[in-house]
Amino acid sequence: MSTRDIPKDRWCDELDTFSRQHEGWIVRVDVSGADGTTYTQARDLPLIGVSCDAPQSDRIAIMAGNRVDDHLTHEIASTVSIAIDETDAGAERGLLIRSADGSETRVEFRSPMRTDEVDGMPHP
Repeated sequence: MSTRDIPKDRWCDELDTFSRQHEGWIVRVDVSGADGTTYTQARDLPLIGVSCDAPQSDRIAIMAGNRVDDHLTHEIASTVSIAIDETDAGAERGLLIRSADGSETRVEFRSPMRTDEVDGMPHP
């Protein structure tokens, strides 16, 4: 497992790109508290997107689920770092978002794959 850190001044742009590339992918959203407790916010829901309030903002929102009765908006305040989790082969596995309070939110795809393999065709 490796992660690629996103510089803060690129959070909004990178999250927009990430969201466009992975919209509809099935995700799991887990939150680990500073005390070590972990709970699942969402399981097997399609990703709608991950966004920041505005450039230089430290508030991040994760949206998943496309039905009224099965929808999640998970907000993270005081974000200190965002990283893309990648497999050894370079496939994006998800996101890791850390907050100032010591909590971590992980957005994980059910089936990671490189974005150039999404439809089975090579992309430049």
